[in-house]
Amino acid sequence: MLASLRRAGDPFALTPSQLAETTMITSGTVTKRVDRLAAAGLVTRERVEHDGRVRRIALTVAGRALVDEVVEAHFANEERLLAGFSAIERTRLTHLLTRWTRSLGI
Repeated sequence: MLASLRRAGDPFALTPSQLAETTMITSGTVTKRVDRLAAAGLVTRERVEHDGRVRRIALTVAGRALVDEVVEAHFANEERLLAGFSAIERTRLTHLLTRWTRSLGI
């Protein structure tokens, strides 16, 4: 969820239905996860100006810092895992994984 909000770009906010769509989880699950993230100070619930019934879930400064830290660690781990491959081998691996993913219908 935090990554989905970060990918949304400034102001790093989405409605619960947008979050459900981008994370492929149910609206009930979105609610439960947002509750936990809000309690941890990582997101806030904001009212949408033009429609007070609609809420937007937004990253807090702490939430954005956490997701940026996790993404940086993720990229460093990917680099570590691929370090033994040459540039050509990485390209081949990318093509093979893309082909495999398509064959699975993903």
